[in-house]
Amino acid sequence: MWKGAMGRNNGATSLLGTLVLSLLCAQSFGQVFNLTLSVKEGLPAKTIVGDLGAVLSRPSTGFFISESRDSYVFRDLEIDADTGIISTAVILDRESREKYEFVAATLTGEMIKVKLEVTDVNDHSPVFPSEEVDLEISELSPPGSQFQLEVAKDGDEGEFGTQGYRITESELGELFRLEYRSGSENHPSLDLILTSKLDRETRDFYSLAIEAFDGGVPARTGTLRVNVCVVDENDNPPVFDQTEYHASLSEDAPLMSSVCQVHATDLDLGDNGRVTYEINRRQSDPNEVFSIDESSGVVYLNKPLDYETQAFHELIIAARDDGAQPEYSSTFVGVKVLNINDNSPAISVMFLSETGEAVVSEAAAIGDYVARISVSDPDFKEERVAVTLEEDDGKFTLKQTDDFLYALCVNAELDREGSDLYELKVRASDSGSPPLSSEMVLLLRVADTNDCHPVFDKDVYVVSISEDAPQGSSLVQMRARDADEGVNSDVTYSILESSQESLFSIDPESGLVTTAAALDRETQMEVWFLVVAADGGEPALSSTATVTVLVEDVNDNEPVFRKQLYNVSIPEHSDVGSCFLQVRWRMFSFKGAP
Repeated sequence: MWKGAMGRNNGATSLLGTLVLSLLCAQSFGQVFNLTLSVKEGLPAKTIVGDLGAVLSRPSTGFFISESRDSYVFRDLEIDADTGIISTAVILDRESREKYEFVAATLTGEMIKVKLEVTDVNDHSPVFPSEEVDLEISELSPPGSQFQLEVAKDGDEGEFGTQGYRITESELGELFRLEYRSGSENHPSLDLILTSKLDRETRDFYSLAIEAFDGGVPARTGTLRVNVCVVDENDNPPVFDQTEYHASLSEDAPLMSSVCQVHATDLDLGDNGRVTYEINRRQSDPNEVFSIDESSGVVYLNKPLDYETQAFHELIIAARDDGAQPEYSSTFVGVKVLNINDNSPAISVMFLSETGEAVVSEAAAIGDYVARISVSDPDFKEERVAVTLEEDDGKFTLKQTDDFLYALCVNAELDREGSDLYELKVRASDSGSPPLSSEMVLLLRVADTNDCHPVFDKDVYVVSISEDAPQGSSLVQMRARDADEGVNSDVTYSILESSQESLFSIDPESGLVTTAAALDRETQMEVWFLVVAADGGEPALSSTATVTVLVEDVNDNEPVFRKQLYNVSIPEHSDVGSCFLQVRWRMFSFKGAP
């Protein structure tokens, strides 16, 4: 229904209806004009926008508008029905309505199609959907990673709409940059791009102010606060507070004694930074002498220590975090075992005889070495151990040749025949508190040397034998004794070579002397010879005894005159009883016998 622009009620309804109907009928025969107008938004009310009559070929005295009184046209615009002047009724807002369209008709039947565009002015700032946004970015995100942000909306359009974005904190411009793609009008995109690698352990939070700006002069801006939380990743291994740990522990320390405590820290968070400890058994402590509390890092003694077996222990301790892909690091722990005096000195003896037996020759000279004695004490590896010799006769002594070596030496002449066995006691004492000692008893046998001659029971043996004793008759049992032993005391007998040796013989083993030929007292009434007793030594020693044999006579010879014929002369007148002849005879053929 066509209405007067100014709302005048100056005619009857029937008259108006008739007029309108007439105009409508004339429309098909009238001329149509187009009027395009524009006005800036925000101008005050009563601002003239245009004139309907400006497009007519001739002036018109009235106009009718094709809008109802309650339409947006009459709400926002004022149209003078007489003059055709169009002005604003209110302050226009392009963002609420950007154009107005209506048709005006003249009384003469011309029609004017009016199009009024509300032009934009920069009266809106860019506005982000939210003032603040939180982003979580992994510290392992590579440079170039993109994180989409919501773009800012600007009620203006064109050059007054959002033109771009920038990070206002200059120090963060090296770490982040923005990339804005306008795309289609309804699908722009804004990406926050990481330009450098992040490190949560260096900085775990960034707050960026992102500013959106439009094309106005001066530009209007809107700000978005972006809070970047750097998400932890397991990119740090545990780090020990010492590269090496050193501890000492007495060898008699009880089990589960605390040795030391290692400590490692991990800059990561949560499970990535939770550290547990273990002893690397492949590289150290395979016998599990030590254990470690996996949470506290306290190292404990797990098995007894022995300084003498191992005075120093090396441990490789690994620290591992609980990340999905754990990181490791290692440290060295050196444990020094402190010695206590829990071992007595050990005595070792090596005899220097040819057979290695505990024997010394009685011919040994004073100062000769009999044995080498070594002492050791695992508790005192670098300190001397006192060694003494207990021996009653003073025949032997100890001579120190090195810190832990001694020589058992002959200290006086030896005589096996006087004493053939010595009991020696070697005592070793350490310098502990209290000191510990040990003893070793040596039974030293004195070996014989051939230093004794065989000795006969008598120096002279006198025996008698009948001259008619048969050959092989026993004459005398010789016996010689040798104080030596072994072959040195094995005595053999012989008759010293002489003119008489053929008359007698002697058994070399038993010493029994027997006749070897017939005896003849009339030839030799007394015979003597030497018997030699020799031992088996090398060289042999010997002695002699004299055997005197008295040959006893038997009546085995008739008297024999010296001459078979005696011739004598007797003077006459010899006195009676005068001897005139003497005859002699021999009873045996003994030299010098009558």
